[in-house]
Amino acid sequence: MYFHDRAEAGDLLANQLTEYRYENTVVLALSPGGVLVGEQIARRLHTTLLLLVTERISAPGDASLVLGTIDQAGVYTTNSLIAAGQMEEYMEDMRGWIEEEKMHKLYEMATAVNGDGLADPDQIRDRNVIIATDGVKNGLSFDAARHFLNKIHVEKTIAAIPIGPGEVIERLSHQLDEVHYLNIPNDFFTVSHYYTDEPDVSPERVNDALDNVVTRWL
Repeated sequence: MYFHDRAEAGDLLANQLTEYRYENTVVLALSPGGVLVGEQIARRLHTTLLLLVTERISAPGDASLVLGTIDQAGVYTTNSLIAAGQMEEYMEDMRGWIEEEKMHKLYEMATAVNGDGLADPDQIRDRNVIIATDGVKNGLSFDAARHFLNKIHVEKTIAAIPIGPGEVIERLSHQLDEVHYLNIPNDFFTVSHYYTDEPDVSPERVNDALDNVVTRWL
């Protein structure tokens, strides 16, 4: 299954989430692409739309070795797919590098979008939270979201995922209250592979969606 764009994927996911229309719900996007998916869900369900900004921290010289993620509040989440003993060794060997990368990533996130649409615990507390993404590869962004939400009392956590590997979606189904998805391909490639239209999601487009979604409710 391929999608024309992220708006189409969001509209299809909204069809699965109609029980949350007019309910005490907020949509929390996990990436700029997730904002475009979440925008359609928020418009259909009459909810607000927030963005949890996260960045991955990889080992020096090896972008494929993701050690963890850091969110906009500075909360660092280690990669749960790495065995504890191995992670301890990485932390001992690369602690200085990780701390430097945390500061660098925090600066990048602070300048990426304005503060109005960033996830605020007061706008999330005691609500159903639909966590929207444009796709998952390994689920690390959801680990960061769970870490962020664990500090806030919420009613339910609900994943909205257009595309992803079966093993990742299965793992998330045991960690969240609900998981809604559109397609699990037999051989997963990359998230962008499944979108025909691949726009450059600018900060201006992200801010426009975050700031104006309520005025565009359907």
